[in-house]
Amino acid sequence: MYGSTDCSESSAMADLLNDLGVQFEFRAVNRDDAAAREWEQLDGDKLPVLRFGNNAFVRGFDRIKIQQLFGWVGC
Repeated sequence: MYGSTDCSESSAMADLLNDLGVQFEFRAVNRDDAAAREWEQLDGDKLPVLRFGNNAFVRGFDRIKIQQLFGWVGC
């Protein structure tokens, strides 16, 4: 997950992932230059960005989409 330590949506996404029991790595783009470059290549516009595997992305904090991605709610 790419986010910022100053972003409330990044904190909310991290909290939701923890609540769902999802293991993830938080990449703070405002504190890590390498993470910022990776984020810019993926999106570079919106935070947070959740990368799941090579093809699944959630841009911005979208609770329903995250829950669907991890099988917690139906479509």
